[in-house]
Amino acid sequence: MIEFCPESATAHIGCMRKRICLIHTDYPHWAEYSGYHQLIRYISSEQFLVEVQIVPMGDNHFPIANSKLRLYIRDLIRRYGTKAYDLNDLVAEMAAMRKWWSRGFDLLHYLDGEHSLQLLPFVLRSLSCLRARPPIVATFHQPGAKLDSLLNTKAVRLLDHVIVLSPEQISYFEQFLPADKISLMLHGIDVDHYTPGLQQKEKRRFKCITVGSWLRDYETVLGVAKTLHSYRDIEFHIVSPDLSKNDLPKNVYVYSNLDDNDLVKMYQDSHVLFMPFLDATANNALLEGIACGLPVVSSDLPAVKAYVPGQEAILVKDNNHDQLASALLELHQNRNRLAEMGIHARQRSLELSWQKIVPELESIYTGLLQ
Repeated sequence: MIEFCPESATAHIGCMRKRICLIHTDYPHWAEYSGYHQLIRYISSEQFLVEVQIVPMGDNHFPIANSKLRLYIRDLIRRYGTKAYDLNDLVAEMAAMRKWWSRGFDLLHYLDGEHSLQLLPFVLRSLSCLRARPPIVATFHQPGAKLDSLLNTKAVRLLDHVIVLSPEQISYFEQFLPADKISLMLHGIDVDHYTPGLQQKEKRRFKCITVGSWLRDYETVLGVAKTLHSYRDIEFHIVSPDLSKNDLPKNVYVYSNLDDNDLVKMYQDSHVLFMPFLDATANNALLEGIACGLPVVSSDLPAVKAYVPGQEAILVKDNNHDQLASALLELHQNRNRLAEMGIHARQRSLELSWQKIVPELESIYTGLLQ
């Protein structure tokens, strides 16, 4: 959505809203109602006039057709900054710069700092003698162990504020910015789209669902499935484009290319969200699952605990196969606890609804704009 403020006297009051420019990466795996960009729908239109610069992944929007020259420019830029930076990111940053120069905006927010944050902070600083530079905010999604290879840390130092999605990211960014410029703001979820199912779940089968690919510990998922193969009513349903369907245990089923509605139905038909991680910050599947009322069996990581800190989850250290299998068996055999955990999961998701989360973002914006 790109909204422009009309040049008219009747629009004067509307133009008093603060103009926010958002740059966000268009990830192809995001569902229609999931992903960090969903927060855009909930930003107050009374306080802020939001303009969005959407960045498709890749190089196809770059105006130079010569493939060798395109490759040279991309490699040159990546050599001095983020390794995930595409030529489409360069096009988006330059488009944002033209917006700032021609019409101005009051604040710039990179929704995906690992991708698009590169040149524009330096350009805006160099031109600040000609026009007041807007505050620059960036949100970062990856764990600290991944960020070293992804970020242009010189650009990070120019930021006015950093938003992180999990507690352990804070210490990483304290290398570059003072603590008062770093805010933990948890990821939100659309609790109106992701809801518990109305129909009673099939009692003959006990379905454990695992969703996604990035930083998932599928070796552990398959290991636990093998451990529990003798329980013929326990099934493992995996939604991932990257997992081979060959040589799987008989109690494992793999799906890919599901549409949004089919994925919601799979959550609603399942009994447990089974999500062992190699590492984590925020996770869409975790939020989608609890919003659908699923108890969680997952890894005891600081990020996971930040999102499911209570009775909605059983968290296991070091992804211990035996303990994870025991947790699933406990829920398989104790349906009362399963139901209670499901109620707590839905309640936790309501605390993480975008309606509850976005006011925190608006508070950050307001503080910077003052």
